[in-house]
Amino acid sequence: MHEISVAHSLVGVVLEQLGEEGLADARVTVVNVRVGALSGVVPEALTSAFGPAIDGTALAGARLHIDVVPVAIWCDPCASECELSGAGRLICPACGSRAARVVRGRELEVTSVEVVSVEVGHGESGR
Repeated sequence: MHEISVAHSLVGVVLEQLGEEGLADARVTVVNVRVGALSGVVPEALTSAFGPAIDGTALAGARLHIDVVPVAIWCDPCASECELSGAGRLICPACGSRAARVVRGRELEVTSVEVVSVEVGHGESGR
């Protein structure tokens, strides 16, 4: 199940971005990702792998929200974009032509991260 390595990569991407944004101390509550139907990633398996991947990290306790992106093709004969109902054959549903180009459905990307700032309360000694 390669979703385990994908989950660890997502965690790495989020942690790196938080560091670059100066939010290394923020608590992550939600990680939003887009997963294309042709990406080779099974959303349910990625969700299962995410929990163990965030254990012991700054993302511990965060929720993974997956937006599944359907396959869309560009059909040259129709000169239009068509969304397919499945990821099987890349055939234009309007004219039956083979798709020249997949325009959506291969995505695997972090789209946003929801964070809560962690503040040290007044009167704490820092011990």
